[in-house]
Amino acid sequence: MLYHAIYGVFIAFQARNNTARYGFFRNWMFRIQRWTGVFLLIWITWHVWETRVQAALGTEVNFDMMANIFSNPFMIAFYIVGVLAATFHFANGLWSFAVSWGITVTPRSQRIATYVTMAIFFALTFIGIRAILAFVNPDLANI
Repeated sequence: MLYHAIYGVFIAFQARNNTARYGFFRNWMFRIQRWTGVFLLIWITWHVWETRVQAALGTEVNFDMMANIFSNPFMIAFYIVGVLAATFHFANGLWSFAVSWGITVTPRSQRIATYVTMAIFFALTFIGIRAILAFVNPDLANI
């Protein structure tokens, strides 16, 4: 994962985005993939610091710890944006993987892959945001 992050940042800053001249859907997906990758490097580093590193320093990682983090509205927004970025980056990465590895070659197969990866994005985003909101209001976890 560290290699992916380092190489991804290199790619993000070397990429030649052309959305100003060609505002096509896939051009925007290419650009957003790079934006979310850079944001995720920051977000994952923060999340690991708040949970794993703090646990190594003696803080107990439990429901109360996360509920305390989410007592700040900024952190709720930060984590929701993080979940959105992670699920988009994952789903769009799956689509790109399928194209680059020759799994989806035809326009029809790429269109189907777009729908499948969009469904993956929406499903994982729903699960992730519900998990965050369960820390804010535990009664939502039972719905």
